Amino acid sequence: MAKKHRGPGKGLVGGKYKPLTDGDVKRIHEASLAILARTGVQVEQPEALRLFTEAGADVDGNRVRLPRSIIEDGVDKAPSRVVLAGRDPDNDLILEDARVHIGTGGAALQVLDLETSEIRKAVLRDVALMARIVDALDNIHFYLLPVYPTDTSKENVDINSYYIGLANTTKHVQSGVYTVQGIRDVVEMCEHIMGGAEPLRERPIVSFITCWLVSPLKFATDVTTLLIETCRQRIPVVLSAAPMAGSTAPVTLAGMLAQLNAEQLAGLTLTQLVQPGCPVLIGPIPATADMRSGKYLAGTVELGLCNAAITQMAHFYEVPIYNSAGMTEAKIPDIQAGMEKAQSLIQVALAGANFIHHAAGMLEDMSTIAYEQFVIDNDLLGMAMRAVRGIEVSDETLALDAIDRVGPGGHYLVDEHTLRYMRTEHYYPSAVFDRQGREMWEEAGATDAWTRAKEIARRILAEHRPELLDPQVDEWIRGRFASSLVL
Repeated sequence: MAKKHRGPGKGLVGGKYKPLTDGDVKRIHEASLAILARTGVQVEQPEALRLFTEAGADVDGNRVRLPRSIIEDGVDKAPSRVVLAGRDPDNDLILEDARVHIGTGGAALQVLDLETSEIRKAVLRDVALMARIVDALDNIHFYLLPVYPTDTSKENVDINSYYIGLANTTKHVQSGVYTVQGIRDVVEMCEHIMGGAEPLRERPIVSFITCWLVSPLKFATDVTTLLIETCRQRIPVVLSAAPMAGSTAPVTLAGMLAQLNAEQLAGLTLTQLVQPGCPVLIGPIPATADMRSGKYLAGTVELGLCNAAITQMAHFYEVPIYNSAGMTEAKIPDIQAGMEKAQSLIQVALAGANFIHHAAGMLEDMSTIAYEQFVIDNDLLGMAMRAVRGIEVSDETLALDAIDRVGPGGHYLVDEHTLRYMRTEHYYPSAVFDRQGREMWEEAGATDAWTRAKEIARRILAEHRPELLDPQVDEWIRGRFASSLVL
């Protein structure tokens, strides 16, 4: 296989891009508190209602109004640092401050077939093969299971998807969860992989997404139950909510941000009532609706703008954030896909979001995954992380000695300063990106980026072999969950 490409790195510190002023952040914060105190949230899940009542919330039937003190207590108890581990410790993610990590997104139901370029249903085999692709690509920092496999049942999807994901990558694995038993099965499996309950809590190799809220301001009863179970397991949990401006949130971006932030604060508060100190990622995913059709829009400039803005709110509360960028309405890896993906990705990465998902592999409003799109997006992510790294200004990088040594009319091509920095100062993309002259490009077949990405994806699948699970552990998992696994 071709030499593995090394990227700028993960966990680089962003925060340079701030679409909101400090005053704007405080106004949105106060507006969110006013929403929770005045309008409140609708909660029907019995245990959540009990916890809010015991904490001193104003509970009127299913309407829960939260005073400032309860919210502030929840924010204070939530950890400001969350570790999302990989089976390989080199792939651990430290989520804190404005440290940036970027990866895949999940739950697509269909795949753009690598060989036919036709749409087909996603299956468990795709979960495995996509994990191998991601495992080989340096700039994709985590594996959020990209597809919902249609060849398994709701009752068995959790254990199947997580097992196949973990078996095919050493990066952190995350997904939505669908049943309480599924959560318990995945936790039991991971405890065995990590050698016990406490080692797993110290370095959790999985985390769970809960789409616990239906905007505007309504807790989803069944998923709130899953949220509570995850908190009790002390496994990192994501509070995913995705209102659309003009549809399930106010059409003004400030109004949407105020509502979404209020929803996140309510969910965050519940996690800390269930399990104080529970590792949680707020998961605001602001988007817009097409006011002509009501359709969700994934590739808008407003999506990038608002995900950057809500990142500032997370920094204000000092809690890690999971949000989105790098999405598109495009159906294939074309010019539209590149334009839409790049503009939101650079905004949200520079804002310093901790866990940017949906950024690799996705097409068609998150409904389709393409193998070759992972390869293309790997370089987009690398470029974004290079921008996050910024420009180092020091005695060495100002290069005064080199400038004097080369002098007027000289060149720097073989100067020692050039040789020292040329591999690290600039980002060099993979062979997806053509940087040759026209004549060399034509001699190489005059292929486009889509064709080259397909070739690279095929080569990875043929040659890359991720680190396997320990054979004894793998045998135990297959025996313990024999009735559930689709092998």
